[in-house]
Amino acid sequence: MNVIGAFGLAAMLWNSVPPVLLGCWVAAMTFVSVLRLASLGRARKSNTVPTPGEMNGYMVCTAIVGAMWGGAGFMLSADPSMAAVLGVAVMISGMSAGAAMTAAAEPRVVLAYNIPCLSLAAAWYLSFASLSGVVLAVMVGLFFTVTTRLAATYRQSLVETVEANASLEEARKEADAQREALARLAERHEAAARGSEDAARAKAAMLANMSHELGAPLNSILAQTQMLQETQLSTDACRMVSRIRESGDVLSSLVAEILDVSRIEAGNMELRLDDFPVERLKERLTKFGEARTRIKDIAYRIDVSGDTGEHLRADQDRICQMAEIFIANAVRFTENGSIDVAIGVAPRAGDGSARLRLEVRDTGRGVPSAYRTRLFDSFAEEAARPGSNSGTGLSLHLAKRMAAMMGGEVGYEPGDPGSVFWFEVPVRIADKPGRYGDERLALVNRRLRMLVCEADPARRSVLLGYLKSFNCVVSCADNASDMIEGLGASAYDAIVLGLNIGAYEPEDAVHDIRSLASTASLTPIVRLADNLAAPVQRAGSEVLVRAPVTTEPLLQALEEALSEDPSAIAYLRRTA
Repeated sequence: MNVIGAFGLAAMLWNSVPPVLLGCWVAAMTFVSVLRLASLGRARKSNTVPTPGEMNGYMVCTAIVGAMWGGAGFMLSADPSMAAVLGVAVMISGMSAGAAMTAAAEPRVVLAYNIPCLSLAAAWYLSFASLSGVVLAVMVGLFFTVTTRLAATYRQSLVETVEANASLEEARKEADAQREALARLAERHEAAARGSEDAARAKAAMLANMSHELGAPLNSILAQTQMLQETQLSTDACRMVSRIRESGDVLSSLVAEILDVSRIEAGNMELRLDDFPVERLKERLTKFGEARTRIKDIAYRIDVSGDTGEHLRADQDRICQMAEIFIANAVRFTENGSIDVAIGVAPRAGDGSARLRLEVRDTGRGVPSAYRTRLFDSFAEEAARPGSNSGTGLSLHLAKRMAAMMGGEVGYEPGDPGSVFWFEVPVRIADKPGRYGDERLALVNRRLRMLVCEADPARRSVLLGYLKSFNCVVSCADNASDMIEGLGASAYDAIVLGLNIGAYEPEDAVHDIRSLASTASLTPIVRLADNLAAPVQRAGSEVLVRAPVTTEPLLQALEEALSEDPSAIAYLRRTA
């Protein structure tokens, strides 16, 4: 810039300065400027900090260049034209301001350039020996002060910009590292879930095979024992055969429970839906309970609230099996008193759905508080009833798994005295009994189909890993347009919207989905959202889950979104 400015000034002063003098000044300016640039050539080429010697040489050249610009006015004659004076003044001001801005990062370079430049310029103005010359000299002093402060301000801005860029670069690297870590975590999570699922299926298959292998000889033993009881036996022999028969019945029940649990684990359990009146459920449980309570002389009552003639659509056999487990458990641990069974159907919802609740209340010794949290875990009954010598406790775990498969839940409450075991499952009110009878709701190899829309690759990978760990088939879209197109091409059990879905806002995407002219508009939606008060909350037609998302809140949100599809909820719970 100094060389270009020198040639520009020479063009303006061509008629005001002797050519020889002007040529020497331009040549000297060119030489010193090139020498100034060359003094830092090594540092620029190697991108390193200049040595003290290189910096000193650069400062000397800078001072010379500044002095040559400040002394340019002395090349003019004693009576210069106003155009020549203005040209020199403008060039000095411009080069001085340019030096202050370009070298703002190094204050001593600014001073090395501007002090000789503006000092000689002020001396040249004072040489006019007029009031205007004094005013111009004072203005040069003010100009020096202003440019110095501007350079300091600009320098501070440069420092802050560099620091901000460094912080942004560091944050970017950290975000990239976190993104890679999340992707690796999702891959490990998916691999672990896949391995756990394979192991669970292998274990369930082994248990099923064992149950079948045990069942054949056990049935033969029970049949032979029954025939033996029908023969003429002595009193002692009859008592021993009865004990063998009782033990065989217990073992047979255990084998059946193991087989049921293994079927649920392997995904081979199915629900057989039929229409039945509540009164029929009461009759079956009355027959089952009275046969067992009569032996121990325990009072047994069943109370049904609501319309006993109302027909329910559900798996009657599985509901009875869960109730029989609770009743048998109550009989086993109640020596005297009573066992009360309460059956109730919650008021019908507008869409015909309802909830069946069944409670079994006994007056036994109850469950110590230390063991209540493990009551429904597999093989936990001996721990829950210490000293009872009661068996494995698999039956309560089986009841929990069957209730979950139906989209319901089980629970325990302490009685006064005794215990209260209960379960709730969703049912449908059958307006036309028998119309949909004997329908099978198979859960064999069913996998829920999920559509994930998320533009961020790391977050999309995490959602993909979590959903696959729930044994879902997952399709991904990185923007709302692809998502809408995917909904038109295939049916999905649910949609998971991320925080970033491209140019669309998530709320707009939800509106577009609900506006579709097809059944896809009814697809349940789970959406990630920041700053939620609770991990999961419902907002209108969608379920919000707090970001960053983890396994349990995402599973809870899916269950909430799929609340109208009990079989889907059961399958999620079974595989999660």
